[in-house]
Amino acid sequence: MPIEVERKFAVRPDTEQRLASLGGQRLGSRSLLDRYFDTVDLRLTLADLWLRSREGRWQLKSPVGAGPQASGTTRYRETASEAEILALLRPVLSAIEGGLDRLAETGHLQEFATIRTQRISYRLPQGLLVDLDLADFGHQVGEIEVEVGTEDEVPAAQARIEEMARSLGLDGEEVLPGKMHIFLQKFRPLHFQKLLDARVL
Repeated sequence: MPIEVERKFAVRPDTEQRLASLGGQRLGSRSLLDRYFDTVDLRLTLADLWLRSREGRWQLKSPVGAGPQASGTTRYRETASEAEILALLRPVLSAIEGGLDRLAETGHLQEFATIRTQRISYRLPQGLLVDLDLADFGHQVGEIEVEVGTEDEVPAAQARIEEMARSLGLDGEEVLPGKMHIFLQKFRPLHFQKLLDARVL
């Protein structure tokens, strides 16, 4: 399971022009439909576990390491194997039977957010991926991302991300909240407050 190290930023009118000038290859545009699930008492998100069905395929983002992230970056493992997802969820869920579809059908897992995103992606020569996302509720955010294999590689990945941020003209302190942060703040304020209190957000 690779580790995704990423930093979010505000998309500007010249962002795509800057990416092209830095040798970025435009990979195209696509639409993503994400449905997020949790228990009624929010056990998953309060543990910083983000379970979603993306275009009908289950994925889980789980945190790597502890403590504050450097320079506004985050570190998560993204797992697409249902067996591995269930293994990661087993310590948090009291009962797991019949797989993720069954848990959703029986109400053990309940959908709390649906987000449609229009995404434009660029690949940079430095091994970086930049996604420019526009969510269906109006929030626009960019993400600079590097995938690494081990936690030992994270500091170097963070340094590469910061170098790219400077090349894009981003201020060192400029970090934009992600889609889920804004979605919860707007549409699920009680859920949002519980995550703030738990210092997940």
